[in-house]
Amino acid sequence: MVLIIMPLEMTFGGVLNRPAVRAVAFAGAALLSGLAMAQQVDPAEISRGAYLARVGDCIACHTAGPESPPFAGGLPINSPFGIIYSTNITPDPTNGIGAYTLADFSRAVRYGVAKDGRRLYPAMPYASFTYTTDDDIRALYAYFMNKVAPVNHKPPETKLPFPFNIRLSLFFWDAAFVKRVRYKPRVDRDAQWNRGAYLVQSLGHCGACHTPRGLAFQETAYTESSPRYLSGAVVDNWYAANLTGDPASGLGRWSEADIAAFLHDRGHRKQHPIFA
Repeated sequence: MVLIIMPLEMTFGGVLNRPAVRAVAFAGAALLSGLAMAQQVDPAEISRGAYLARVGDCIACHTAGPESPPFAGGLPINSPFGIIYSTNITPDPTNGIGAYTLADFSRAVRYGVAKDGRRLYPAMPYASFTYTTDDDIRALYAYFMNKVAPVNHKPPETKLPFPFNIRLSLFFWDAAFVKRVRYKPRVDRDAQWNRGAYLVQSLGHCGACHTPRGLAFQETAYTESSPRYLSGAVVDNWYAANLTGDPASGLGRWSEADIAAFLHDRGHRKQHPIFA
């Protein structure tokens, strides 16, 4: 910024003291600074962010349908309290997250608070995303800001009935049920186990569907420390299966190859169909 202002002072002398000209100088400096930062983004970090966005399946909830632009929001999500519409997470500066800083992005993803201070409904699984590491948040931010096409689309406004429309109440819900911690590897497990646990508990947010909910619609467990974690749940009249190692109702009789094939084929197991 100093490098921009100094030549202007040399050229225009005291004119730079005028507030309007000074404002232009600072705006130009900020623009050039932003362009320089964009050029410094590591392509490998963007690629990693794309991979992490797939892990989190962000496109599934933040895209209204097959013919809709990716990540532009507007998907109606049923909840016991009413319909919640997903938000636009493209880098559009007006209706998306284009004006978000990295800190704003982290706060929204891991704490459920938008840039303008609005608390997000926990249909957005920030209770799981809070486990995400700083490096992975940075990679996701790089991807969304540099590779996702901005879409100037305003999704429908979520209008839940009273008292669920009072978002301030989510402050107390968060305080009671959300653990604001990052994933901590278990020292009694190897790197592969910890990597899997991290993906499942954080961006994968598997517990959001596969863990039973309590009376306040909170997940009753967030890690394998509780037997309820991933033990199966009903979501919008669908049964999300038991993902524990239970040999009767869970995955106890599945081999590693079975699970890999199931995930690869998106819900179909060679032995028998899982989802209709």
